[in-house]
Amino acid sequence: MTEEQTVMERLFHTLDEKAKALNNENGQSFIENLGLAMEHIYTNDRQLLEQATLQDRRKAFQFAYLSLMQEEKIQANHQITPDSIGLILGFLVERFMQDQQELHMVDLASGAGHLSATVKEVLPEIAIMHHLIEVDPVLSRVSVHLANFLEIPFDVYPQDAMMPLPLEGADVVVGDFPVGYYPIDERSNEFNLGFSEGHSYSHYLLLEQAVNVLTEKGYAFLIVPSNIFNGEHVKQLEKYIATETEMQAFLNLPPTLFKSEQARKSILILQKKKSGETKPVEVLLANIPDFKNPTQFQGFITELNHWMDTNHPKN
Repeated sequence: MTEEQTVMERLFHTLDEKAKALNNENGQSFIENLGLAMEHIYTNDRQLLEQATLQDRRKAFQFAYLSLMQEEKIQANHQITPDSIGLILGFLVERFMQDQQELHMVDLASGAGHLSATVKEVLPEIAIMHHLIEVDPVLSRVSVHLANFLEIPFDVYPQDAMMPLPLEGADVVVGDFPVGYYPIDERSNEFNLGFSEGHSYSHYLLLEQAVNVLTEKGYAFLIVPSNIFNGEHVKQLEKYIATETEMQAFLNLPPTLFKSEQARKSILILQKKKSGETKPVEVLLANIPDFKNPTQFQGFITELNHWMDTNHPKN
Protein backbone atom coordinates (compact mmCIF):
# COMPACT_ATOMS: atom_id res chain seq x y z
CA MET A 1 0.00 0.00 0.00
CA THR A 2 1.49 3.33 -1.01
CA GLU A 3 1.48 6.40 1.17
CA GLU A 4 -1.05 9.04 0.25
CA GLN A 5 0.42 11.45 -2.28
CA THR A 6 0.96 15.09 -1.42
CA VAL A 7 -0.80 17.78 -3.44
CA MET A 8 2.51 18.55 -5.18
CA GLU A 9 3.01 14.89 -6.12
CA ARG A 10 -0.53 14.60 -7.47
CA LEU A 11 -0.05 17.77 -9.49
CA PHE A 12 3.30 16.54 -10.83
CA HIS A 13 1.87 13.16 -11.90
CA THR A 14 -1.13 14.84 -13.52
CA LEU A 15 1.15 17.21 -15.47
CA ASP A 16 3.57 14.47 -16.45
CA GLU A 17 0.88 12.05 -17.63
CA LYS A 18 -1.05 14.72 -19.53
CA ALA A 19 2.08 15.99 -21.33
CA LYS A 20 3.02 12.44 -22.38
CA ALA A 21 -0.54 11.69 -23.52
CA LEU A 22 -0.57 14.88 -25.60
CA ASN A 23 2.77 13.93 -27.11
CA ASN A 24 1.29 10.65 -28.32
CA GLU A 25 -1.65 12.55 -29.84
CA ASN A 26 0.01 15.51 -31.55
CA GLY A 27 3.69 14.68 -31.96
CA GLN A 28 4.82 18.07 -30.66
CA SER A 29 7.85 18.27 -28.37
CA PHE A 30 7.47 17.25 -24.74
CA ILE A 31 8.28 20.81 -23.64
CA GLU A 32 5.48 22.26 -25.78
CA ASN A 33 3.10 19.65 -24.46
CA LEU A 34 4.06 20.46 -20.87
CA GLY A 35 2.84 23.99 -21.60
CA LEU A 36 -0.43 22.61 -22.96
CA ALA A 37 -0.75 20.28 -19.95
CA MET A 38 -0.44 23.24 -17.58
CA GLU A 39 -3.12 25.08 -19.54
CA HIS A 40 -5.36 22.00 -19.39
CA ILE A 41 -5.09 21.78 -15.59
CA TYR A 42 -5.57 25.54 -15.22
CA THR A 43 -8.78 25.33 -17.24
CA ASN A 44 -10.19 21.91 -16.36
CA ASP A 45 -8.81 20.81 -12.98
CA ARG A 46 -9.32 23.86 -10.79
CA GLN A 47 -10.06 21.78 -7.71
CA LEU A 48 -6.59 20.22 -7.72
CA LEU A 49 -4.86 23.47 -8.67
CA GLU A 50 -6.53 25.49 -5.93
CA GLN A 51 -5.32 23.05 -3.28
CA ALA A 52 -1.73 23.75 -4.35
CA THR A 53 0.50 26.52 -3.03
CA LEU A 54 2.77 28.50 -5.33
CA GLN A 55 5.65 26.29 -4.17
CA ASP A 56 3.63 23.13 -4.92
CA ARG A 57 2.85 24.36 -8.43
CA ARG A 58 6.40 25.48 -9.20
CA LYS A 59 7.92 22.24 -7.90
CA ALA A 60 5.42 20.15 -9.87
CA PHE A 61 6.42 22.07 -13.01
CA GLN A 62 10.14 21.60 -12.29
CA PHE A 63 9.78 17.86 -11.68
CA ALA A 64 7.62 17.44 -14.79
CA TYR A 65 10.17 19.36 -16.85
CA LEU A 66 13.00 17.17 -15.54
CA SER A 67 10.92 14.04 -16.14
CA LEU A 68 10.26 15.02 -19.75
CA MET A 69 13.96 15.69 -20.28
CA GLN A 70 14.45 11.95 -19.72
CA GLU A 71 12.13 11.32 -22.68
CA GLU A 72 13.62 13.83 -25.08
CA LYS A 73 17.17 15.05 -25.60
CA ILE A 74 17.02 18.83 -25.36
CA GLN A 75 19.55 21.52 -26.16
CA ALA A 76 21.54 23.00 -23.27
CA ASN A 77 19.81 26.37 -23.46
CA HIS A 78 16.42 24.68 -22.96
CA GLN A 79 17.42 23.50 -19.49
CA ILE A 80 15.71 25.34 -16.65
CA THR A 81 17.52 27.07 -13.81
CA PRO A 82 17.25 24.61 -10.89
CA ASP A 83 15.53 25.93 -7.80
CA SER A 84 18.68 25.30 -5.75
CA ILE A 85 20.18 28.24 -7.68
CA GLY A 86 16.97 30.25 -8.11
CA LEU A 87 16.20 30.21 -4.38
CA ILE A 88 19.61 31.59 -3.40
CA LEU A 89 19.36 34.24 -6.13
CA GLY A 90 15.90 35.17 -4.83
CA PHE A 91 17.29 35.39 -1.30
CA LEU A 92 20.00 37.79 -2.55
CA VAL A 93 17.40 39.95 -4.31
CA GLU A 94 15.47 40.06 -1.03
CA ARG A 95 18.55 41.13 0.96
CA PHE A 96 19.53 43.91 -1.45
CA MET A 97 16.00 45.18 -2.11
CA GLN A 98 14.78 44.99 1.49
CA ASP A 99 11.89 47.26 2.44
CA GLN A 100 10.75 47.58 -1.20
CA GLN A 101 7.01 47.04 -1.58
CA GLU A 102 7.05 46.71 -5.35
CA LEU A 103 9.67 45.93 -7.96
CA HIS A 104 9.95 46.20 -11.72
CA MET A 105 11.97 43.08 -12.61
CA VAL A 106 13.32 42.05 -16.01
CA ASP A 107 14.49 38.49 -16.73
CA LEU A 108 16.81 38.42 -19.75
CA ALA A 109 17.02 35.18 -21.75
CA SER A 110 14.27 33.95 -19.45
CA GLY A 111 13.77 30.50 -20.96
CA ALA A 112 10.67 28.78 -19.62
CA GLY A 113 10.31 31.35 -16.82
CA HIS A 114 11.36 29.08 -13.94
CA LEU A 115 13.96 31.51 -12.53
CA SER A 116 11.40 34.34 -12.32
CA ALA A 117 8.90 31.96 -10.72
CA THR A 118 11.44 30.87 -8.11
CA VAL A 119 12.39 34.46 -7.26
CA LYS A 120 8.71 35.31 -6.81
CA GLU A 121 8.34 32.36 -4.44
CA VAL A 122 11.05 33.89 -2.21
CA LEU A 123 9.41 37.35 -2.34
CA PRO A 124 5.69 36.66 -1.77
CA GLU A 125 5.00 40.01 -0.06
CA ILE A 126 6.52 42.17 -2.81
CA ALA A 127 4.41 43.18 -5.81
CA ILE A 128 6.65 42.30 -8.75
CA MET A 129 6.06 43.47 -12.31
CA HIS A 130 7.67 40.60 -14.24
CA HIS A 131 9.01 41.24 -17.73
CA LEU A 132 10.52 38.18 -19.42
CA ILE A 133 12.57 38.38 -22.62
CA GLU A 134 13.03 35.10 -24.53
CA VAL A 135 13.82 34.60 -28.22
CA ASP A 136 12.93 30.89 -28.41
CA PRO A 137 9.24 30.68 -29.42
CA VAL A 138 8.69 27.33 -27.67
CA LEU A 139 10.12 28.54 -24.37
CA SER A 140 8.33 31.88 -24.51
CA ARG A 141 5.01 30.04 -25.02
CA VAL A 142 5.77 27.69 -22.13
CA SER A 143 6.47 30.68 -19.88
CA VAL A 144 3.04 32.14 -20.73
CA HIS A 145 1.43 28.82 -19.77
CA LEU A 146 3.55 28.72 -16.59
CA ALA A 147 2.38 32.22 -15.64
CA ASN A 148 -1.25 31.08 -15.87
CA PHE A 149 -0.52 27.85 -14.01
CA LEU A 150 1.21 29.72 -11.16
CA GLU A 151 -1.21 32.65 -11.38
CA ILE A 152 1.70 35.09 -11.49
CA PRO A 153 1.44 37.95 -14.02
CA PHE A 154 4.34 37.54 -16.47
CA ASP A 155 4.66 39.93 -19.41
CA VAL A 156 6.54 37.80 -21.94
CA TYR A 157 8.35 39.42 -24.87
CA PRO A 158 9.23 36.81 -27.53
CA GLN A 159 12.30 38.55 -28.91
CA ASP A 160 16.09 38.43 -29.06
CA ALA A 161 17.28 39.84 -25.72
CA MET A 162 20.23 41.49 -27.49
CA MET A 163 18.00 43.63 -29.69
CA PRO A 164 16.57 46.98 -28.47
CA LEU A 165 14.13 46.27 -25.67
CA PRO A 166 10.61 47.75 -25.41
CA LEU A 167 11.14 48.72 -21.76
CA GLU A 168 13.57 50.43 -19.42
CA GLY A 169 13.90 51.58 -15.83
CA ALA A 170 14.00 48.15 -14.17
CA ASP A 171 14.72 48.05 -10.44
CA VAL A 172 16.15 44.54 -10.78
CA VAL A 173 17.45 42.46 -13.67
CA VAL A 174 17.96 38.73 -13.28
CA GLY A 175 19.30 36.27 -15.80
CA ASP A 176 20.78 32.82 -16.20
CA PHE A 177 22.82 33.61 -19.27
CA PRO A 178 23.50 31.19 -22.11
CA VAL A 179 27.19 30.91 -22.87
CA GLY A 180 28.46 31.11 -26.41
CA TYR A 181 28.88 33.41 -29.38
CA TYR A 182 26.28 35.85 -30.68
CA PRO A 183 26.01 35.53 -34.48
CA ILE A 184 24.77 39.01 -35.48
CA ASP A 185 27.96 41.08 -35.67
CA GLU A 186 26.13 44.21 -36.90
CA ARG A 187 24.27 44.32 -33.58
CA SER A 188 27.30 43.32 -31.48
CA ASN A 189 29.22 46.28 -32.89
CA GLU A 190 26.74 48.63 -31.18
CA PHE A 191 27.78 47.31 -27.74
CA ASN A 192 30.75 48.39 -25.67
CA LEU A 193 31.37 44.69 -25.02
CA GLY A 194 31.20 43.68 -28.67
CA PHE A 195 34.47 42.42 -30.14
CA SER A 196 36.16 44.26 -32.99
CA GLU A 197 36.83 40.97 -34.80
CA GLY A 198 34.74 37.81 -34.96
CA HIS A 199 31.58 36.94 -33.06
CA SER A 200 31.13 38.42 -29.58
CA TYR A 201 30.31 36.52 -26.40
CA SER A 202 26.56 36.38 -25.87
CA HIS A 203 26.97 36.48 -22.07
CA TYR A 204 29.04 39.69 -22.32
CA LEU A 205 26.37 41.35 -24.45
CA LEU A 206 23.58 40.21 -22.13
CA LEU A 207 25.47 41.66 -19.17
CA GLU A 208 25.65 45.02 -20.94
CA GLN A 209 21.98 44.78 -21.92
CA ALA A 210 21.13 44.12 -18.26
CA VAL A 211 22.88 47.33 -17.23
CA ASN A 212 21.21 49.24 -20.08
CA VAL A 213 17.70 48.27 -18.95
CA LEU A 214 18.31 49.09 -15.27
CA THR A 215 17.25 52.33 -13.66
CA GLU A 216 20.08 54.27 -12.03
CA LYS A 217 21.01 52.60 -8.72
CA GLY A 218 19.18 49.43 -9.85
CA TYR A 219 20.71 45.99 -9.32
CA ALA A 220 21.52 43.10 -11.64
CA PHE A 221 21.73 39.55 -10.26
CA LEU A 222 23.31 37.51 -13.02
CA ILE A 223 24.17 33.81 -13.24
CA VAL A 224 27.39 33.75 -15.26
CA PRO A 225 30.28 31.33 -15.92
CA SER A 226 32.62 31.17 -12.91
CA ASN A 227 35.52 31.76 -15.31
CA ILE A 228 34.01 34.95 -16.77
CA PHE A 229 36.96 37.00 -15.50
CA ASN A 230 39.47 34.82 -17.35
CA GLY A 231 40.38 34.92 -21.02
CA GLU A 232 41.65 37.30 -23.67
CA HIS A 233 38.75 39.79 -23.53
CA VAL A 234 38.61 40.18 -19.75
CA LYS A 235 40.15 43.69 -19.72
CA GLN A 236 37.31 44.93 -21.91
CA LEU A 237 34.78 43.41 -19.50
CA GLU A 238 36.48 44.75 -16.38
CA LYS A 239 36.67 48.26 -17.85
CA TYR A 240 32.97 48.23 -18.72
CA ILE A 241 31.93 47.01 -15.28
CA ALA A 242 34.13 49.61 -13.56
CA THR A 243 32.84 52.44 -15.77
CA GLU A 244 29.11 51.71 -15.72
CA THR A 245 28.51 49.91 -12.43
CA GLU A 246 29.55 49.42 -8.84
CA MET A 247 30.38 45.73 -8.58
CA GLN A 248 28.88 44.35 -5.37
CA ALA A 249 29.60 40.63 -5.20
CA PHE A 250 30.90 37.59 -7.05
CA LEU A 251 29.60 34.43 -5.40
CA ASN A 252 30.68 31.01 -6.62
CA LEU A 253 27.86 28.47 -6.57
CA PRO A 254 28.57 25.05 -5.02
CA PRO A 255 30.59 22.79 -7.36
CA THR A 256 28.24 19.89 -6.51
CA LEU A 257 25.56 21.56 -8.67
CA PHE A 258 27.62 21.19 -11.85
CA LYS A 259 28.97 18.31 -13.91
CA SER A 260 32.46 19.81 -14.10
CA GLU A 261 34.50 22.77 -12.89
CA GLN A 262 34.38 24.13 -16.45
CA ALA A 263 30.57 24.20 -16.29
CA ARG A 264 30.47 25.90 -12.88
CA LYS A 265 28.56 29.16 -12.53
CA SER A 266 28.59 32.11 -10.15
CA ILE A 267 26.25 34.93 -9.21
CA LEU A 268 27.52 38.37 -10.22
CA ILE A 269 25.79 41.32 -8.53
CA LEU A 270 26.15 44.79 -10.07
CA GLN A 271 24.63 48.16 -9.22
CA LYS A 272 24.16 50.67 -12.03
CA LYS A 273 26.02 53.87 -11.24
CA LYS A 274 24.30 57.14 -10.44
CA SER A 275 26.57 60.16 -10.19
CA GLY A 276 26.90 61.40 -6.63
CA GLU A 277 24.68 58.68 -5.15
CA THR A 278 26.26 55.28 -5.70
CA LYS A 279 29.63 54.56 -4.13
CA PRO A 280 32.29 51.88 -4.49
CA VAL A 281 32.08 49.02 -2.01
CA GLU A 282 34.48 46.30 -0.99
CA VAL A 283 33.38 43.55 -3.36
CA LEU A 284 32.10 40.46 -1.58
CA LEU A 285 33.99 37.47 -2.96
CA ALA A 286 32.76 34.20 -1.50
CA ASN A 287 32.03 30.56 -2.18
CA ILE A 288 28.42 29.62 -1.47
CA PRO A 289 28.61 26.33 0.46
CA ASP A 290 26.64 23.24 -0.41
CA PHE A 291 23.06 23.83 0.71
CA LYS A 292 23.06 20.37 2.32
CA ASN A 293 25.61 21.58 4.90
CA PRO A 294 23.53 23.88 7.14
CA THR A 295 26.44 24.87 9.40
CA GLN A 296 28.60 26.08 6.51
CA PHE A 297 25.63 27.70 4.79
CA GLN A 298 24.74 29.61 7.95
CA GLY A 299 28.35 30.81 8.04
CA PHE A 300 27.90 32.23 4.54
CA ILE A 301 24.66 33.97 5.60
CA THR A 302 26.48 35.51 8.57
CA GLU A 303 29.27 36.75 6.25
CA LEU A 304 26.70 38.22 3.84
CA ASN A 305 24.78 39.94 6.64
CA HIS A 306 27.98 41.48 8.01
CA TRP A 307 28.90 42.69 4.52
CA MET A 308 25.42 44.20 4.05
CA ASP A 309 25.58 45.97 7.43
CA THR A 310 28.98 47.44 6.50
CA ASN A 311 28.29 48.44 2.89
CA HIS A 312 24.53 49.02 2.81
CA PRO A 313 23.55 50.01 6.36
CA LYS A 314 19.89 50.74 6.94
CA ASN A 315 19.22 54.40 7.60
